[in-house]
Parts: sequence; structure tokens; C-alpha cells
Amino acid sequence: MRHVSLLAVILVCAFAAVAQTAKVASQQELAAYLKAHPQSPEEYVVEKFKTHDIVFLGEYHRIRHDAELVQALIPRLYSAGVHNLGFEFAPFEDQADLDRLLTASGYDEALARKILFHGMPTWGYREYLDIYRAAWQVNHSLPVGAPRFRVFNLMYRPNWSLLQGERTPEVMSKVWYKGDPDAYMAQVVLKEFVAKNEKALVYCGIHHAFTRYHQPLYDFDKGNLDGLNDERMGNLVYEQIGSRAMTVYLHAPWVSSKGWDAPEVRPVNGAIDAVMSDFKDTRIGFDVVGTPFGTLSARDTYYTFGYPSFKLADFADGYIYQKPFRDYQGVTADPQFVTQSNLQEAIANLASPEARKLLTSPERFLHAMQEDADMQSRLKDFK
Repeated sequence: MRHVSLLAVILVCAFAAVAQTAKVASQQELAAYLKAHPQSPEEYVVEKFKTHDIVFLGEYHRIRHDAELVQALIPRLYSAGVHNLGFEFAPFEDQADLDRLLTASGYDEALARKILFHGMPTWGYREYLDIYRAAWQVNHSLPVGAPRFRVFNLMYRPNWSLLQGERTPEVMSKVWYKGDPDAYMAQVVLKEFVAKNEKALVYCGIHHAFTRYHQPLYDFDKGNLDGLNDERMGNLVYEQIGSRAMTVYLHAPWVSSKGWDAPEVRPVNGAIDAVMSDFKDTRIGFDVVGTPFGTLSARDTYYTFGYPSFKLADFADGYIYQKPFRDYQGVTADPQFVTQSNLQEAIANLASPEARKLLTSPERFLHAMQEDADMQSRLKDFK
């Protein structure tokens, strides 16, 4: 794998340290910009395809209104001539089954579950499943001969059953037997969309969605920055097509500068939450680069490591805010996702040997999924 070297990071930091610091926009300037550019999240994403071919929509994971936004976007994308959605959460090996699902005369929910289950046996959430349903509904409404909307699974299915103990490089190379998952997903995007001159929305976790931003390789135990990762899916696509790709961030907490397990923090020191508290209609999408929002800085997040003059414009090109953190709800666990018939397969494909000893029944899988999606508990510090 290729990453930006530590020497390069040091040089960037040294240059940034002597560069003139840009003025940070005030709350009044931020509010004025939003009032002058009112767009719903759906309108914003669709408009971005006038100037971009690949739009990465980066999420926190398991937030209900984020997945519902993607559902709502599908018919609007189709009407705008964008007929493709890249979907991180299931394996490309099942693409033939997915194509069959989305073009069938009737919707096969059992097949949808099977496809998503193959991606991860603990990702059984209704709102992600219903993204497939939303695509099927669009296709079911089209006249004969019209191009169909396609969802492309981007990931491949790792062989977690080979992980029985320590995560050594040798073992993990066998688990991820098709290579780095970001590189794999990037190749699907480049082959299925870019090479065919087709536009696509790519829905994935934010760390896969970075295009210009390079994620810090930081060892919290040692307090060392080992470089910057320039091999995330979005980085690799951006390397090939440049500004034809962009990153849009779905508002969510950020990793703390104190570590992965420390309480998360508000993006850009809460500046976006503060300005949005004054707006009656809080659902909005807006540009970051070239706007007052791009000047916003942060001090308390991991994302600033390697970026001594960090600004929001370094992190993402666009931003979507839908509601305050106190109103966030998690996705809905599907009680039919893991059953007695697929229980042993589910256990074998858990990414943790310890979890295999605990999740020994469909009921325990359901409970674990519900706990992971409990946003009221996970975001309790943001009331």
C-alpha cells in the first residue's frame, strides 16, 4: 500500500506553519451565506452532478435520516440523468443477483436480505435494505426500453472465518484475499462508472469517501503521526479524474483528538451546530470549498493531525445538515435478517472471534444490531 510519507507530512506542516492564516468566518457570515443559497439536501446533491461525475456521500453509519436521504435521492437522480448508485455495504460478487432483484416484476425482499447479509451479518437494517427497494420502485415505474437505475455493490466479502486469534499481517492478508478493500471499491467505481462515462452517487462511510483529504495515520498509544493515507477509495478515484469527483459530508460527530474511544466532538468546534440553531428549516445542503464554511477550523479532533492550519475545506467539498444531534435516530434492526437457517454462516463471518462466542442466537444478533444503532445512547453527550 502507498501512503504519503512522514517526510512529506513534515514538509507540508512546515509550509503551513509559515503561511498566512485565513480569516475564519463569523456566525453572521455563515448564516448570510445559507440564506443566500437555500437548497434542500436532495436539490444540492442532484445539482452537484452538473459539474461532477462522481459524488461521494460520506456518512457516520447507522443514522436513519442519512439512509432515508439516499432512498429519497434515487428517483431524483434518475430524473436528472444519473442512473447509478455505488453502495459500500454489500459484495460486488452478488451483483448479478442485485441486478435481477432491481429489474424483477415483483420485489423479492428475501433476496435483498441475502445480498446485504453476504456483506456483513450484523448490517441487517431496514433503511439500508430499503435503498434496494427504492431503486426497484423507480425501475418498476419505467416504460419498456427505458434505461434502468442500477445499484452497484462495491465491497467484496472477506473471509473472516480465517481469523481465529491475533490479527497478524499474514492472517489479515488471507482474510482480505482480494487485497485492500478501498482499492477494490475504487476499481469498481472506475470500471463501472468512470470507464463507461457514467455519473454515480457513491454512498459510503466518510473515511472511504475522502477525495482531496488524506486521513492521518496516527498511533494514539505512542502519540505518533506515521503519515497520511492517500489510498482511500475516494483518494484513488480522485487521483484518476481529479475535480470531477467530490466529497459531501453528512453532518455527524468527529473523532476526538484524544483517541478513537474518547467522547466524540462536534465538527469544527460546533460552528455548524451553532449557526443552524437559528434556522427554522434545518435541512440544507451547501458548498464548503470557496464559501465562508470552508474557513472554519478545529482544535479538538483527530482530523487535524498533519494539518496544522486545518480548515473544513481540507476535509470535504460539500456538506449536508438535516437536524440537531439531539434528534438523531438510529436505523431499524430487521428481526428476519439472522435466522436459525443462516445462523452458523453469520457466526462464521463475524469479524471478531470474541463476538462469535457471544452472538450465538438470532436474538443475540438482533440485540447487538439494535445496540449498535442506538443513536440516543451513542450521542448522549450532544444533547
